[in-house]
Amino acid sequence: MDIQDAILGFHQDPCLPGWDDPYSVYALMRAEAPIHWCEGPGLWVIVSYAEAIEHMRDHRFSRQQHLDKLISRFGSGHIFERQKNDLPYMDGSDHAKLRHHVTNAYRGIDFSALREFTVSFLSSRLESLSGQKQFEVVHELADLLPVMVVSELLGVPADQQELIGRKVGSFVRARGLTQTDSTVAKGDESIAFYSEYFLPLIHEKRKSPSSDLLSRLIADPKEGVHLSDEQLLLIISSNFYSASIYTLRLLVGTMAWAMASNPNAYARIQDNRELVAPAIEELLRWDPPAQATNASVALEDVEIGGKIVKAGESISVLVGAANRDPKVFADPDQFLIDRHPNPHISFAPGLHQCLGLHLAKMEGEAALNAFCDHFSSLSAIQSESQRLVGDRFRGFDRLTLEVSRR
Repeated sequence: MDIQDAILGFHQDPCLPGWDDPYSVYALMRAEAPIHWCEGPGLWVIVSYAEAIEHMRDHRFSRQQHLDKLISRFGSGHIFERQKNDLPYMDGSDHAKLRHHVTNAYRGIDFSALREFTVSFLSSRLESLSGQKQFEVVHELADLLPVMVVSELLGVPADQQELIGRKVGSFVRARGLTQTDSTVAKGDESIAFYSEYFLPLIHEKRKSPSSDLLSRLIADPKEGVHLSDEQLLLIISSNFYSASIYTLRLLVGTMAWAMASNPNAYARIQDNRELVAPAIEELLRWDPPAQATNASVALEDVEIGGKIVKAGESISVLVGAANRDPKVFADPDQFLIDRHPNPHISFAPGLHQCLGLHLAKMEGEAALNAFCDHFSSLSAIQSESQRLVGDRFRGFDRLTLEVSRR
């Protein structure tokens, strides 16, 4: 890799989508400065841990105003106007109130039952592949697992969820750092599709609520919260599809690749299942599915890492870079399944911490346990695998494994 080409690539798209090893580039940039201006997306990116943590807790930034910049750039009538009702893009008291409501709805999830459902699905799915010495993880497992779990949560038939899930990629890319006319158009198409499908379901749940999560999200009379169709639509498409189905499929694929690439670690986990949970935490640090946070705009001039982010300028945290900051993580490029402590920032601790973090960890741990139950060894077939090229997200579109079964 030519260093100048790498630096040029970083400044055009700091997430370096599709690169096999963006982390060596991040190390170069972090050694130079904790924050950089990137011409491609027209924003600042933080690459060091301490500055990242401070920024994610800082009230002097607005995600809504970043949407305003996109609306000004691409014109009205696009997905960005609707995203103003999207929890990850809200600010201040409106964000706090809606976040509290969604958190309360999440608390109603029976995680024990959901874990049993997840374990049962994984076991059944891997058993159905028992006659194969090779299989493609993404299509056969990673795509299906989060769809089935979200189906169970929302009360939507799984066969219909698969169709809806195909629209996730376009929706997610409309939340990326680097926007084009193409990503905007596809984002508009995806939200139109979600409206067509989910609005009738929302109306049905309003008339006949049940114990599923969607029914709990519609209203909380005790808190005086009654969500509009638009708010519910955005919560479903954003928090359950882009934040669950899309990232979980990437996490499962990366988990399989990490185990195949680190056979000694995989053998240790098989012998001691208490290592499953810390191994998933380390996976989230080492190669997170979401490489950067949603962008926000400085409300005033703010000094970060010795540089001034001027009022009106956009900024994001490059999570994948901060997670390998040697000031915080010893041997940051090593995949160490018993790393402790492991204060990674893959769930964006702070004002916009991921609400589905417990759900993500549960599914990741269940998937790793299932692999340990069924496969004594794994190896990735590089020639038949392909990385995702998708803005601020990282993982595999296709990952073929050769397995030895127990």
